[in-house]
Amino acid sequence: MSMCSAALATAAAFLTHAQPLAAQALRGFTYCAPPARPSCIETSAAALAMAACDEEMQLFTKMVFRYRECLERETERAVREANDAIEIWRCRMDETKCRN
Repeated sequence: MSMCSAALATAAAFLTHAQPLAAQALRGFTYCAPPARPSCIETSAAALAMAACDEEMQLFTKMVFRYRECLERETERAVREANDAIEIWRCRMDETKCRN
């Protein structure tokens, strides 16, 4: 898969998921798109193809790190949201547990 093909595939995936992403944004969730493994790593080993595949692998590696960062941020956000909800609920159940 060339860089152009990868970019088109990424754009198509984004457009396909645009509605669910908008719905998630309203609820405060962030969608972390997992990167697709380059198909070139399992195909021919011609010199020109190897150079192109190396570029795809470098891009894939960067995308994996961004994906992991996104998951980490989303996990932290979800924990904060859960803790806030628990605190609100405990306060409603017992006013002595309210922070105010």
